[in-house]
Amino acid sequence: MSAEKKLGRYQIQTHLGAGAFADVYKATDTILNRVIALKVLKPMLLADREAFDRFTREAQVAANLFHPHIATVLDMGEAEGRYFIAMRYVDGMSLDKVISERGALPWEEAFTITEQIAAALQFAHNKGLVHRDVKPQNIIVSQSEGAVLTDFGLVKAMQSSGYSSATSMIGTPAYIPPEIWEGKDATPASDQYALACVVTEMLTGKVLFGGKTPPAVMAKHFKPPEWPAPWPAGIPANIKTVLAKALSREPKERYPSNVEFLAALRAPVHSPAKSTLIKPNQKPAASKVEPSAIRNQHSAIRNPQSDNPAGIEWVEIPAGEFLYGDKKEKQYIRKPFLIGKYPVTNAQYKLFLDAYPHHSVPLGWDKGKRIYPPGKEKHPVVNVSWNDAQVFCQWAGCRLPTEVEWEKAARGTDERTYPWGEDWTSGKYCNSEEARIGDTTAVDEFPEGVSPYGVWDMSGNVSEWTSSPHESGGYVLRGGSWLDDGNYVRASNRDGNAPDYWDDYYIGFRCSRSLP
Repeated sequence: MSAEKKLGRYQIQTHLGAGAFADVYKATDTILNRVIALKVLKPMLLADREAFDRFTREAQVAANLFHPHIATVLDMGEAEGRYFIAMRYVDGMSLDKVISERGALPWEEAFTITEQIAAALQFAHNKGLVHRDVKPQNIIVSQSEGAVLTDFGLVKAMQSSGYSSATSMIGTPAYIPPEIWEGKDATPASDQYALACVVTEMLTGKVLFGGKTPPAVMAKHFKPPEWPAPWPAGIPANIKTVLAKALSREPKERYPSNVEFLAALRAPVHSPAKSTLIKPNQKPAASKVEPSAIRNQHSAIRNPQSDNPAGIEWVEIPAGEFLYGDKKEKQYIRKPFLIGKYPVTNAQYKLFLDAYPHHSVPLGWDKGKRIYPPGKEKHPVVNVSWNDAQVFCQWAGCRLPTEVEWEKAARGTDERTYPWGEDWTSGKYCNSEEARIGDTTAVDEFPEGVSPYGVWDMSGNVSEWTSSPHESGGYVLRGGSWLDDGNYVRASNRDGNAPDYWDDYYIGFRCSRSLP
């Protein structure tokens, strides 16, 4: 199909690639004037109308998956005798090409991709849907949107259409778990197995279960994995144990869900030899430096307006080891990253709404003028869902921080309970319940509560969304808010809520960016 071809309402721009099911094009929706990914199905797959109807019913279910890390089905139909699916377009590179060009990825980068894809899978599993073909080719890595999973539900749709292994194998052999080879039904545990294969491939740069023919590959899935010796530097010491469980031959022996799998990936302790921040048996002294001095010494604020439409002030958080959670376990962040100096404010959120005039306005705003309450331009925006925060981040060219990133930015490297240290003085360091303000405050109102790196409002004011899945099925909130007491504004305190939940005037967010 030529680049000038028009299929129904879609103007073809460029050919992006081809798979077993379809040719993929970058195209423009001429009615809504938006760029989409157009999958034009191969004619032999859907020979009659009844088969297409079965395909449609399955794909319609997948079209209800609205998640920032899923390429949602937007439209499907028939034009000029060709069946097509219009999907959300993600400007990025497939993970298999990333690995092919770069080889093994650093731990922190691989973990971030895993975290985002695990969140997408968990979201779908909670709705009773299984992907069935998780592989690097179906993961798009975008600088602005992170990792996005494509082709959700299409494998089952193809099976429903009557397309069988007589024509081509359903799924990709290197990522197909043993139970599928044995003819059993796919379950969420099957997706977890495939994701573990992808994780291993990201960390080593090599396919875990490879072979010249599908039977040769199948045989390897029924044997213990061949792990690298040694593993690349910077990977958690007991990563093999975690991956081996997710790759168990029996689905019931794997992790109960991707939430637990992700928690296990996060939990492994890195080898002390990889850490240069803290020497063995040396406890860093708590900072007693005045906040203004901390900001001058540690804040590496970057604000390139050309790619920063929200005008976010960035603070660079260094790589290294720190003590994480209430149990104060060692965690290691391999790459430095940027985090917003403040939570996103009403004034910044208005810039986003001006750019997206059809996006819903938070509760309490003047909907007619799309303006925040008077005098609150520097207050953190509230009544925003996790989904709202994700759309904002896509516009702003950034992302939500992981909860590990968030906690390091809040507490530094030592054992401090609060961003400012161990002392608790009601109303002095943060906007908590003890301050008796009863509402949000400006994001720069508590200078004595600044974190060791110069990040403000990490305790109190608003609870902040992160990109990390919560064991309840939603996403993790950090920091506590103006209506929480001192116990709930600890740097290690965590909560969670559903991604579409917005009806709270104490939930906000701040942004983060990966450094090249």
